[in-house]
Amino acid sequence: MIWLDKNEGIREAAASTTSRDRKRILRLLIHDITVAKDPNCKKIIRLHVRWQGGATETLDITLPLNRAEAVRYPEAFVASIRELATRHDDESIIAVLSAEGYRSSSGRPLTVAMVKWIRYKHRVPGPQPPDHTLSVQQVRRRYGVSLGVVHYWIERGILPAQQRKRNTPSAAVIDDQTDQHLRDWVAHSARLRRSSPTQAA
Repeated sequence: MIWLDKNEGIREAAASTTSRDRKRILRLLIHDITVAKDPNCKKIIRLHVRWQGGATETLDITLPLNRAEAVRYPEAFVASIRELATRHDDESIIAVLSAEGYRSSSGRPLTVAMVKWIRYKHRVPGPQPPDHTLSVQQVRRRYGVSLGVVHYWIERGILPAQQRKRNTPSAAVIDDQTDQHLRDWVAHSARLRRSSPTQAA
């Protein structure tokens, strides 16, 4: 327990002192307290204390963080994820950060869900496909087909694709012959022509 002392500032009170007694002591010592916000820092409030004897004292009090601020990840941590995400998937990011001693804002081990949430909140994209490859979304836009069609092509081996790791996005490898084959496929499929927008060049 703590209380204000006119001569010695903040002192520790006896554990046996009740809240009611502490309030009475403060009323005997303090004439009034004016609370003001620090114009330069929202996390600090300034207490102007006027003691019963006429002396004054100013105390700066740091406010506790609210829940949202307490679990907020520092910019340096987010920057590390942003940099790692250019070449690592979420599991690899966790491995790198955990090896460096990083944990969640609440002190728990990092998880894929946490990293995904941080990437979503801070708009951090995942790793880009390897050079000379296309993502599934890029293939969809290029040929004007649905994602289901692209996955059908990959599953049937019509569209060569590779994965860096299991359960990560596929990266399609399209040479001139494969490109022409897929364009002909779309051009000669009445169903795809009816449901697909114009193909990209």
